[in-house]
Amino acid sequence: PSEPRPDIVSADQPLREVQTLLQPQLERLNVRLHVDGSVAAHVRIDADQIKQVLINLIQNAADSIGRNGAITLRVRVETKRLSDRTTEVVILEVADTGEGIPPEVEKRLFDPFFTTKESGTGLGLAIAARIIEKHGGALQYQTQMNRGTVFGIVLPRA
Repeated sequence: PSEPRPDIVSADQPLREVQTLLQPQLERLNVRLHVDGSVAAHVRIDADQIKQVLINLIQNAADSIGRNGAITLRVRVETKRLSDRTTEVVILEVADTGEGIPPEVEKRLFDPFFTTKESGTGLGLAIAARIIEKHGGALQYQTQMNRGTVFGIVLPRA
């Protein structure tokens, strides 16, 4: 990915923009995409790059769900260790009601060219993680089989 050209924006802005973009496509699969109540926080990001990451995470979530489920986008503020220091962070979350990530896939999740999709390149999460690192952040996730997965884009709070 290219170097980010950051601006300070409201943390929920990219979430709302990708919701508007992807909601019609997901409704056809009966997958509900909604933004959960917002927390007032700002981040210094290249909005286009962060939207690219969000779109990738939402499409992965939709693939995991298949049909009939929900994807929730939310903003959380926490104190976390980031770049070897404790700081206030903003976490942009993508939570799904999909199948979860099997342990054998989890081990290789961020490996370039590893994919479980017939038409996938295996680059989506590797590129997403790199974009977030270039923003001084980290990409985290939690998964539970048959319950779903939550990906979090952890960014320094502006």
